[in-house]
Amino acid sequence: MFNDLLKNPLLWITLTLGFYLLASKLKEKWPSNPLFTPLAFTMIVIIAILLIFNIPLETYQSGGKYFSLFITPATVSLAISLEKNFDYLRRYFPAILSGIFLGVLFHTILIYLFAVVFHFDKKMVITLIPKSITTAIAVGVSDSLGGIVSLTVGIVIITGVIGAVIGPAVLKTFGVVDPVAQGIALGSSAHAIGTSRAIEMGEVQGAMSGLAIVVTGVMIVALAPIAVKFAEFII
Repeated sequence: MFNDLLKNPLLWITLTLGFYLLASKLKEKWPSNPLFTPLAFTMIVIIAILLIFNIPLETYQSGGKYFSLFITPATVSLAISLEKNFDYLRRYFPAILSGIFLGVLFHTILIYLFAVVFHFDKKMVITLIPKSITTAIAVGVSDSLGGIVSLTVGIVIITGVIGAVIGPAVLKTFGVVDPVAQGIALGSSAHAIGTSRAIEMGEVQGAMSGLAIVVTGVMIVALAPIAVKFAEFII
């Protein structure tokens, strides 16, 4: 009977939603505690359950896979917020574009640095390059260039969760208070997961973060083949 229960998709859908709502309530009570970031909290608890009870990921995916269906419409829906704040885009377009480009450049340089320090091979560099873009685009980049797609997906998720958890604290530490800058920083470094945190911070932050997802994705798709070629001279 227990095995039949585990195979029921409704169990995993209910648990996932339940832990997410619980984290949301805890976040309202203790807003400064990064552990209660809903997405991070839910992932940690679900992973802990799977490990403690030795439940295969495939069993969870019987219900968890349905959440993936909402990734694309959720990303597209960010355009609504962007349209409402289009004046910010028009006013700060050069700064936004240059900021995102510098973010992509810095992230690529860090990957080269890690490749040298930890002796990564070319495949590992390719796997890491799309780490800061949304999963759907990252999978295509990694697969087309010969990376390890499953590892890319894991790194993308980890990057997003870390960005959403510590991003606001980092912005506060460095005195970044402009809502446009905050949104661009979260979107270009932590993609959709960071954008969910940006939306909590404010409408402008959410709109700019959604824009940063798109522009960062386009830039990395265009520059990734060049970055991989350049990596061959370093590693």
